[in-house]
Amino acid sequence: MTVTAKPVNTFTTAIGLIARLLPLPFAFVAFSWFVFTLHARDAYYTVLALLLPKRRVGRVIKKGDPGFDGMWPQYCAPREGDSRSPCPGLNVLANHGILPRNGKNISYKEMSLAIQKAFNLSPTLGDQLTSSAFLVDQGRGRIDLYDLNALGIVQHDASLTRHDIAFVADQGAPDSFLVNRFVEHATHSKNNRRRFSLGDMAYYNGLRRAECRDSNGQYSMVYSFFHKFFGSGNCALLYSIFDGDAEDLKVFLEEERFPHGWEPKVRSAHGHPILFAQITTLMVEFNTHEGQKLRPGDQFFNQRLLKLKSK
Repeated sequence: MTVTAKPVNTFTTAIGLIARLLPLPFAFVAFSWFVFTLHARDAYYTVLALLLPKRRVGRVIKKGDPGFDGMWPQYCAPREGDSRSPCPGLNVLANHGILPRNGKNISYKEMSLAIQKAFNLSPTLGDQLTSSAFLVDQGRGRIDLYDLNALGIVQHDASLTRHDIAFVADQGAPDSFLVNRFVEHATHSKNNRRRFSLGDMAYYNGLRRAECRDSNGQYSMVYSFFHKFFGSGNCALLYSIFDGDAEDLKVFLEEERFPHGWEPKVRSAHGHPILFAQITTLMVEFNTHEGQKLRPGDQFFNQRLLKLKSK
């Protein structure tokens, strides 16, 4: 049987070019509309956060929702075949059964509602944080948590809890060394518990960026303000939601479970809005300096050693 290839010429090339370019204006308009409406809605939640009384300590989680009165669903570590992501928060929700325990076939609405309720985030912040999943769903409307492993979506270099993807391909589990090293950089205390300040967060953020850039020839954040801002946003949310509590953060990040009796420390009546999160993110990002003087005892970790150990 003879197979004849389709002709390739200037006309077919022009048609292909038009077919590729034609959807771009519509995609831009749709994206712009999403951003506009998201922030318009967030203005409403910001006003509510400023005007309404905060939720009472001990009653941040609403009655009937998982975590009410500090009672979280049973924790189960992921089993072989379960899907996990580079995001500790989503993994924690799956480990407690708030999201499907196998981490598979999850819709955006499920993810957004789950993080809103568990961490007391506004609907707008929940939607913003889960919107990146649209980039990897291939039109299915659902994802497995492992899909977020793709570089530059949720996963990014210089993570607080994961080595760069160039050295560790599976970003679904935290690295205990990195988590414990991070926790050791909390220099403040409150109620006899070690706590991070925003300065601690910014310092460690800068340390991770500098050492990852130094040891990773494929380091992806040199010119990417978006991913730097995203990384600082992670620091900002951890600081706000946990009030910088190092002991709770260690449990959350290393074991990927909720500490016993824990509740979010952000207490806005209708959830922590995007604007509040962005302000804290800016405070971290613009106080993060890769060329900073290292604290006594600190030194860069050489990720290349991970390759040597695996041989």
